[in-house]
Amino acid sequence: MAVTGALMLAAGAAYLALAPRVYRATSTVMVAQGAPKALHEGPSHEPDSDTYLQTQAEIVRSSRVLERAVSEARPLAPRTLGEPAAAGELIGALKRGGGGFTVEVPRRRSDALLVTMESRWPAEAAAFVDAVVRAYVAERAELQRQAGAEMMRALDEERAAVELRRAACAEAMVRCKREAGVLSFRDEPANVGQDATVALARSATAAEVAVMELRGQQKAVRRAVADPAAMEAFVAAQQQRGREFVDPQFEELQRQSVAAAVAAATHRTTLGSMHPRLQMLGVIEAELRARMGRRTREIADAHLASVEAQLAAAEDKLGQLREAYLQREGRAVALGPAAAAYAALEAEMDRLHRQRELLDRRRSEVSVNHVGGAGPLDVRVLEPARVEARPVKPNKPLTLAVALLAGCVAGTGLALVRDYRDVRLRTPQDVRVSLAIPVVAGVPRIDRRLSPVARGQLLRLDPRSAAAEAYRSIRTALRLGVAHDAKTILVASPAEGDGKSTTASNLAIAFAEAGERTLLVDCDLREPVQHLIFGLDGSPGLSGVIADRAKLSDAVCPTAVDGLHVLPCGAVPANPSELLTGKPFGLLVQTLLGAFDRVVFDSPPLANFADARVLGAAADATLLVVRMNQSARHLGLLALDALHRDGANVVGAVANEMAPALPYRRYGGAWEYAARAARAIPAGAGAVRVVNGARPSDRDLVVAGDPGGAEVFVHASVSGNGHGSGRGNGAGNVAAHDPLSAGNSDRPTER
Repeated sequence: MAVTGALMLAAGAAYLALAPRVYRATSTVMVAQGAPKALHEGPSHEPDSDTYLQTQAEIVRSSRVLERAVSEARPLAPRTLGEPAAAGELIGALKRGGGGFTVEVPRRRSDALLVTMESRWPAEAAAFVDAVVRAYVAERAELQRQAGAEMMRALDEERAAVELRRAACAEAMVRCKREAGVLSFRDEPANVGQDATVALARSATAAEVAVMELRGQQKAVRRAVADPAAMEAFVAAQQQRGREFVDPQFEELQRQSVAAAVAAATHRTTLGSMHPRLQMLGVIEAELRARMGRRTREIADAHLASVEAQLAAAEDKLGQLREAYLQREGRAVALGPAAAAYAALEAEMDRLHRQRELLDRRRSEVSVNHVGGAGPLDVRVLEPARVEARPVKPNKPLTLAVALLAGCVAGTGLALVRDYRDVRLRTPQDVRVSLAIPVVAGVPRIDRRLSPVARGQLLRLDPRSAAAEAYRSIRTALRLGVAHDAKTILVASPAEGDGKSTTASNLAIAFAEAGERTLLVDCDLREPVQHLIFGLDGSPGLSGVIADRAKLSDAVCPTAVDGLHVLPCGAVPANPSELLTGKPFGLLVQTLLGAFDRVVFDSPPLANFADARVLGAAADATLLVVRMNQSARHLGLLALDALHRDGANVVGAVANEMAPALPYRRYGGAWEYAARAARAIPAGAGAVRVVNGARPSDRDLVVAGDPGGAEVFVHASVSGNGHGSGRGNGAGNVAAHDPLSAGNSDRPTER
């Protein structure tokens, strides 16, 4: 993990050194909702919309605003905006939040928009941001003028119609007085219902003005529905009017679209434009825009239906007022036809006069607020484009943090992959977890400079080493554990090189040193090694006894360890498995159990041969030897499964080559207890001769010898006090005893 972290940090540093510097220009624009107008259009109690600023941000990112901004800023920012031929692709990228262009809505409650642009050239970024702000203001003014012009046309048409009706009414009034032959009807008694008629006429006038305004709105909505661009502007304006006009679904779609755009911009910076997550965000953003388009059409259609319903209600009200007016007029006629007619005309004239005044006032308001040449009063640039002094990209802390995190993730991933693909057993915990058997003992790493002979007799030659103590721990675990009454013990391993022969020889020495009559039987009829470890000639051996070519007493050989005998393999047979499965071998084992306290079997690897499975079924207890960092987990499982299927009593495992957790030290001392380099037994050491009474120094503890023999000075506790002639090719004084001779059932004595 440390290496991958360092490599990723180095890669991040190289990226920071080579990556181009990117600068950011930001402009702050205040967009006030419900801003004051040049002429007051009446009180408004509409609450502010929560999505007003988001709607304005969408207008800033619209194609019309960006096209106008790119066209204006291209001469000032040629390197940032690129060639004119790629303008369409550039605008599409800017709308999606690419190219470093963003429009941000502050999370806190505010009326400001932040328009930003990132570029390698700070002056060009500032020029483009200013151009976008100017294009947005111009677009708002253009939309305002278009809406005002539409309203002015409707008001002019209505005013012309009112003028025509006023002229006709005035002419009728003159004709009525001429026919009645009076100058005025005000002093005539027929004018009793004139006041009521005038009141009805005024109410009808107000209703008719409302009908005309609704008709104007109906025309405007229909024109907006016919044009997609005008429809989007109309829906955006409706969303800005107040909460009662806000569509919750449209508002939620806007929020999701803004969130998707922000997420896409963020991931584009950190992950790159080709990342699958960024592409997925692009698909989501496109789907949201399509849904917003469909919802825009639904909102426009719903608003048109609402206006038409209001228009129908207003027309119905106008009809009722006119009907009441006609009824009042009829009653006035009954009192006096001429006076009533004149009163009706006068009321109509008054109504038309008021209607004209209302239209003139409305035209003045629309002309000043929407049609005049002044820009929108609700948009103000608080801060022109300003370039930050330091580049925003590459972000050094973020880059280094991401590099370090990537290094940690990569290192962890590699470690997990390595652990997953590593089939070797590395710790005793792996043995317990993978093989589901207890670990009897862990044998620490033995000096590799020692010869196989020295490693096989390490418990005798270096009894104070950590490995010697580990072999004694195996003996103790077997004597005190579940296998305390086991007389035959098989030492097996999944594969060759796991250290089973070394473990078997040292375990046999450990039992003998504990005062038990012990026999080590070399049942590895493929590649026997025990006769080499103990310096024996190996003949006639186990194969000769089973084949009835030699006596058992002649085949069992004493060793330099008091109480330990070895039955070597003998001549390698052509059919090892058949010899071990035959009846003679079973009888031989029964004979050995009567003569020895413990019988330890060495065997061939389980993965290659079936001999160990036969021996496991015959032995009282089986030890499975595995070598840390070498033995394969699957081979151990196969070997264990084979032993269990054949009825072997596997009491545990021995972990060879286990790294010690702490230095093994002499009890009560301060120097290391394990064998040092000066105590190493050189390769080629053969038989051993114990020289009694010698007290050499540690430097003289091991003396090199030839393959035929070696002379080793050891402490008296190693050799005991026995001496005699031993069987084998290593000349020396050894303790010898034949427990198979007639009449000898006691512990062997010196000869």
